[in-house]
Amino acid sequence: MKNNNTNVILEIKEVSKAFPGVKALDRVSLEIMKGTIHGIVGENGAGKSTLMKILSGVYEKDSGEIIFDGKKIESITPAQSMKLGLSIIYQELNLVNTMSVGENIFLGRFGEMGGRKGVHSKARALLDSIGCKIDTKKEVSELSVSDKQMIEIAKALSFDSKLIIMDEPSSSLTSDEMKQLVQIIHDLKNKGISIIYITHKLDEIFDLCNSVTIMRDGKVIDTRKIDAISRNEMISMMVGRTIENEYPPRPNFVGETILEIKEINSKKLKDVSFNLKKGEILGFVGLVGAGRTEIARAIFGADKVQKTVLLDGKPVNINNPIDAINYGLAMVPEDRKIQGLLLQFAVDKNISLASLKKLTSYGFVNEIEEKKISERHIKSLSIKTPSIKTKIQMLSGGNQQKAILGRWLEIKPRILILDEPTKGIDVGAKYEIYMLMKKIVEDGSAIILISSELNEVLSMSNRVITICDGKITGEFDPTQAAADEILSKAFDFGCD
Repeated sequence: MKNNNTNVILEIKEVSKAFPGVKALDRVSLEIMKGTIHGIVGENGAGKSTLMKILSGVYEKDSGEIIFDGKKIESITPAQSMKLGLSIIYQELNLVNTMSVGENIFLGRFGEMGGRKGVHSKARALLDSIGCKIDTKKEVSELSVSDKQMIEIAKALSFDSKLIIMDEPSSSLTSDEMKQLVQIIHDLKNKGISIIYITHKLDEIFDLCNSVTIMRDGKVIDTRKIDAISRNEMISMMVGRTIENEYPPRPNFVGETILEIKEINSKKLKDVSFNLKKGEILGFVGLVGAGRTEIARAIFGADKVQKTVLLDGKPVNINNPIDAINYGLAMVPEDRKIQGLLLQFAVDKNISLASLKKLTSYGFVNEIEEKKISERHIKSLSIKTPSIKTKIQMLSGGNQQKAILGRWLEIKPRILILDEPTKGIDVGAKYEIYMLMKKIVEDGSAIILISSELNEVLSMSNRVITICDGKITGEFDPTQAAADEILSKAFDFGCD
């Protein structure tokens, strides 16, 4: 079957897909034009990932048609999808860490490339074409996230890709790395390659894309030229309701000091000292790698470091996470899938994890009480799940994050450490988490907030601390200080 419109690289017609208990896609239709950057936005669970996995051959559609480069495609494998010229770069990069850069780019095609010498020669040419100077013989495990993305792009180009799908490509990049990625995306567009750009960061959609498709509940709500839609319209279409502001009113219930941290010292951190007050959200601003996560892990006892901790003015020893929990501390880690969740376990088991001590008697878990706990938090946090027994890896990122929050809310912590709490989460779920943060501090607890999204920290925090190269470089009232003043202390030139 041929498509008569020669300007269309991809046409999706009435595509549907269902999983047990979930209608993931409901008669989805859209067109991607040649040589354009097409954004796709929507809440977690809107169907974006399912659609991309169908296009890349990971899932089979239940019904509908897909026409790529004028030809109708049916059942394909991921390898066949790439050979057709349709590539996807996942948020969780799909590389073999123990192999070299060149070997990753031509994985499974060494013979076609003329052996190892040919692999590295052709890999060098591809990397040069996107302005990347990485040594093709370097092991992937030694590379930064941004370098790994360059390898994924080179791999896509090695298949003569006509369309590249990028799923949350900026989620772990610094501002300089993002500038490099933007330049490469524009270069690809200028060469006639189409890009599908999926992100929760709406600024990137408006800065990069020619058109945008908004999805909700497995359906396409609308597709617009980027200059024909406002930010508020986009948000309203995504969440199905109006959010007048992306952040709730700033909490303002600050009381006496409850936590004092004195002189954290490690290979990364240098004499880090600060305090936290009851009812306060204390935000940390710094570049990726500045030491923000190391501070969180040090406080929570996850890393062995030198430090002095005072709780209510009294010295306490927090040598491990169990000590921290016993003193009323809780932590939502930066990487929820690796550090925060038991992906193969059900939703109820993940929510009850921090409460096992009170649920366990003679080595047996009280499953009736466990069910009550999980159902209570699923209801109060509006966690979307087919069942409490659904494996948590099947939930969207926002619902996974709310499950982790429910776990800690059950033990009523005095201090909650949130490390990138809205990473990879849509606008609607973000707002729900912000409202939850507000309620937590209004109820008398305190929050340490670490985030790479400056607006998030400035809008939610009562006080902001900047960190650069493992050192605290400034402290600000976000209602008084200008954003550029705060950023100057978080960047390299603020470390003097």
